[in-house]
Amino acid sequence: MSTYEDNIGSNIREVRQKRRYSQEKLAELCGISNTTLSAYENSKKIPNLTTVAKISRSLGVSIERLYYGEKAVQVNDEPDEGKRIVYAVYTLWSLGVISYYESYTAGVMIHYDQNEAIGTMLVLNKFKDQIRRLIGLLDEFKIRRNTYPEPQKYLEMVLASVATEINEEIVRNS
Repeated sequence: MSTYEDNIGSNIREVRQKRRYSQEKLAELCGISNTTLSAYENSKKIPNLTTVAKISRSLGVSIERLYYGEKAVQVNDEPDEGKRIVYAVYTLWSLGVISYYESYTAGVMIHYDQNEAIGTMLVLNKFKDQIRRLIGLLDEFKIRRNTYPEPQKYLEMVLASVATEINEEIVRNS
């Protein structure tokens, strides 16, 4: 398993290039030498936390983004609420924390014990249709996972699709 030390240099370089900063410009903004920045980006040296904080502030990203890469939350990027919601639902679903069931008796809390209804239901306050569809697709994916040629790519496509739907609704309602 790789640690942040294995990737921090390439993460710094990646964000710097996305921001269209030269090494010289970023080094100047951070108050470090270009040679030192080059050593960080080429994994010859590992910056200390204070230096990472200076670099992250100069690039407008979180320290977490530099340590852990693209999947980390970025401070100055456009928010993607749909993606955050979808990944939260996916995480809760994959851990078995939530399910969505259409068949319940009004006024009765339902939960399932070995697929038999005996108590709790999921209450969706927003994005009901999208989340219901997502959980249905995830349940189907769990059953049919081995039938997909590239299960991970299919899963990523499902998550991205529902995130887009949620983002579109957010825009319509704002």
